Amino acid sequence: MEKPHLRPTFSVPLELGREEAIDRIREGFVARAELQGRWRGKGRWAELYVDESDKRIWSPHLSIRIDHGDSGSTLFGRFAPHPEIWTFVMFLYFAVAFLVLFGATFGYVQWASNEPAWGLWAVWLGLPFIASLHLASWIGQRLGQDQMRALQEVLWEVLGEMQDGAVDAGPGTG
Repeated sequence: MEKPHLRPTFSVPLELGREEAIDRIREGFVARAELQGRWRGKGRWAELYVDESDKRIWSPHLSIRIDHGDSGSTLFGRFAPHPEIWTFVMFLYFAVAFLVLFGATFGYVQWASNEPAWGLWAVWLGLPFIASLHLASWIGQRLGQDQMRALQEVLWEVLGEMQDGAVDAGPGTG
């Protein structure tokens, strides 16, 4: 079983220069009718989404960035939940981490003052909550694994066509 990551990433070295790679990937996405409305791109960034009819709370999207590489360019990909889900998860992390730190500090002050250190309960309640967020992330990745694989396969197909020089933007794309 693969070790879970909060946001799985990968990188692919490309032989083409950054600007040419960006153009060819964009042309590859435009040429695919099944990707209509399922991707967005701006500059050296692109995002690939699951079809709206298959979208669930655990559905990932694939963020793609292309940078200059040693010989050509490098594509960086990152699977992540949708931004509103990721923002909520990070809010929970920071809120619970704040409560844990506050509880630990307050509990220490209580303990140092020879008072009952009931503030330490925040630590014992917060740490399992943070662990449960990691577990939920892992479960969501397992549930969305087929969708992650499908998004990555689309990218691999576009990259394969791009490396072969076979990407055709189709009619009407200028």
